[in-house]
Amino acid sequence: MLLLKISLFLHVMSAIFWIGGMLFLVFVIAPFLASLDDPKKKSEIYQVVGKKFRFLGWIAIIVLLVTGPINLYYMGVPLSLLFDPEFHATAYGQALMIKIAFVLLIVLSSLLHDFWIGPGARKSKKMSRAARIMGRGNLLLALIVVIFAVIVRVGG
Repeated sequence: MLLLKISLFLHVMSAIFWIGGMLFLVFVIAPFLASLDDPKKKSEIYQVVGKKFRFLGWIAIIVLLVTGPINLYYMGVPLSLLFDPEFHATAYGQALMIKIAFVLLIVLSSLLHDFWIGPGARKSKKMSRAARIMGRGNLLLALIVVIFAVIVRVGG
């Protein structure tokens, strides 16, 4: 039971950090940068902030990906159950599978954003716009994951 409590704590704290960081970037950093006139200064600030958050954000994602299955296991949902069609027929199973699908989608989207589109944003206005849109899309996906986390927590 202690391992479950530790794992849940790490899971929740990592989610808070990751999603809170994305909210901060979208609602605080981006509007601040929009108020600056110097495009080089904007880019420089976003690069510094973005690289720091990317590193810490990926630590949070890794913690989430490790603690998620641990939490399920200690809450009586072994990974083998995820492949059971009868489990998929339950409201809990459906909500959990939707949450997992969105988690996989956001991890893939974040990889694309953080290691391809984001770094290319310095060199291209098109990539910069794509990075902005994708960053906001990732925030939306993360909030959907939170919604399904709540649904899963209350039993589906």
